[in-house]
Amino acid sequence: MSDFDPTSLFYILYESMGVWLWFLLGLAAVLLFGMIVSARRLMRVGGSLKRPLFAALAVSVVVALLLSFAVPLWTLASPAALSSGIDYLFAFLFALVPGVIVGAVAFMFASRMCSARHAGAA
Repeated sequence: MSDFDPTSLFYILYESMGVWLWFLLGLAAVLLFGMIVSARRLMRVGGSLKRPLFAALAVSVVVALLLSFAVPLWTLASPAALSSGIDYLFAFLFALVPGVIVGAVAFMFASRMCSARHAGAA
């Protein structure tokens, strides 16, 4: 475990995911940038981040719960592969990836709506 550094993690991920690693890293950078810009815009007009964060959390969890049942299809397993609690837990954890992506977009939309409401009220 002493050789388990960030460089090793990168090569493990690159070997496992291939080109998808670059796509997901780029998508993560774009979403992070969008969330920071949206949050700063909302804070500039005096709005609270409470509603957009709650909306993003709720959307992320709902999408992950719905997509949990599609995880066996992604992993080329049969739908009967979900047979115990630990299977459902790991399916939910896998489904959190697209859930968080949708949640980040929901945060940006909710933040934009709240900032427009606060700017119009001022």
